[in-house]
Amino acid sequence: MNRNILGMDFGTTNSKMAYMLLDEPEMILNSQGNKITPSIVYFKSEKEAIVGEIAKRNIILEPNKTVSSIKRKMGTDYKKKIGRYKFPPEYIAAEILKKLADDANKQLSKKFTNAVVSVPANYSDSQRQSIKDAAEIAGLTVLRMINEPTAAALAYGIKEDRDRRILVYDFGGGTFDVTILSVLSGFFDVDSTAGAHKLGGDDIDARIVKEVNNKLYEDFGIDMEKDLALRSTILEASEEAKIALSSVETTSINIPFIAADKPPFSMQLTRKMLNSMMSDLIECTKKPIERALDDASLEKNEIDDILLVGGTTLIPAVHEFVTQLFGKEPVKGPDPYEAVALGAAIASLEFGKEKSRMAKNIEISDVISSSLGVLTADGTVSRILERNTKIPIARTRNYTNSWDFVEEVTIPVFQGEGEYPEENEPLGEFWISIEPMLADENKIDVSFEVGKEFGILHVTAIDKISGNERTVKMEARSRLSKKDKNKWMKKLLGVESSKVNIINKSTRDVLNLYLNPFQTVCDLKNELIEKAVMDKNEMLFHNDIELEDAMNISNIDITNNSTIEIRQRNE
Repeated sequence: MNRNILGMDFGTTNSKMAYMLLDEPEMILNSQGNKITPSIVYFKSEKEAIVGEIAKRNIILEPNKTVSSIKRKMGTDYKKKIGRYKFPPEYIAAEILKKLADDANKQLSKKFTNAVVSVPANYSDSQRQSIKDAAEIAGLTVLRMINEPTAAALAYGIKEDRDRRILVYDFGGGTFDVTILSVLSGFFDVDSTAGAHKLGGDDIDARIVKEVNNKLYEDFGIDMEKDLALRSTILEASEEAKIALSSVETTSINIPFIAADKPPFSMQLTRKMLNSMMSDLIECTKKPIERALDDASLEKNEIDDILLVGGTTLIPAVHEFVTQLFGKEPVKGPDPYEAVALGAAIASLEFGKEKSRMAKNIEISDVISSSLGVLTADGTVSRILERNTKIPIARTRNYTNSWDFVEEVTIPVFQGEGEYPEENEPLGEFWISIEPMLADENKIDVSFEVGKEFGILHVTAIDKISGNERTVKMEARSRLSKKDKNKWMKKLLGVESSKVNIINKSTRDVLNLYLNPFQTVCDLKNELIEKAVMDKNEMLFHNDIELEDAMNISNIDITNNSTIEIRQRNE
């Protein structure tokens, strides 16, 4: 069984989708016939939301009911209040992802319930989990999350028959990423990655808006910050001017109506003026580039190809900056708007049962995007795995007891680059019993192990004197509870997940799990294998009936608190 799998580029400003047609990635048009869908949601009411171009037009009419750039809020406590509801980022993003999936279903007369979703390379686990939760609320099973620059490199390098070292410069609407990869006969080996969470085309738009607002105040004494509709009009006109200046030297920003007793507003904007406004933003991309090169132990002249990705790279000043920095022209790759979606589609080949020629030739090796470490007695975080360590990886560091005759130690685990815990993201903590001894006499080994699966860290602590050992699995935690995620799925789709008990008859392991009604039994098996609850030789049974891989969960008579058993086939 080969599944229909969407490659999804969920962007700050715009979102795109693609799929594999035989051995070629193809962009999918939305219901308006466009390859690009604005990542904008307009809440017509608390019961109805509209996504895309129509939503974008409503920014001006009803800015209080319209949400843009929600990607920048993923993993935060942001809420958008509409009527009785306070919508979290996961729900708003789910509206966008559902729009993409619905359009794909209609355009291709297929049913897409599985997806490979791209994420910024420097996203934390909580931000990645937030996007995964959004996809699940939209009824999609996320088979893989792929870093955006890695996806773009796939789209470019898949047809290259040369061994190359590629630097992907990904400057989008809301984030900037740089990734260095070695491409060797179909093997995509990520050497390093760096970036900035909040640096993109939105920030350039904000600079133009500020310039327009200053001119408005100077000419008419009007402050747009006191008029949301006027601000939205200026923001749209500023974005259009920025795009226009990629192909012309001068353009006009025209606002026909600014106030009842005022004449229309118009101002000239030149490419030279725009370059001056944003030069420091472009310069901000230099440090991540240098960090990525340093982490990969490379010099600029050792990069063979520079690939530009993201709409912001279409600005001539950005192209010139990269050319001057590296002393050579970037390569002509896929359309900067399309590369990530095409690459995500290519990555979906890994999940086809019948491997195509292209799929057999692709292998992707990645790195951890943020350092992982433990809090020590001096109040600092001791890193065990550094950012850009290749995965899978296992590494051990030695620690000791800081006080006399303690019987246990607590081990808090953090993710991030900060020296102190408050500068990092806490992943959890656990304790281990140790032999009571004088300070600094215990020998405690702490091991971190990260596999290829997203968001799972195995931590083992061993007290060498007593022999006590403890292992915990720390997973990326959803900001939403299972109950909340279910509530938002029901609101969006009219259905909800079922809470079931998974029991392995051989090991007696028991797992409580919420099943997405749109996922297949095959998807569930892969999840359980990833969680080490079952192996590939075992089967799933419900009411003594073996569940076939192609079955949808919604088509099985499963209700809350149902039991699914894991058995050997001959049991």
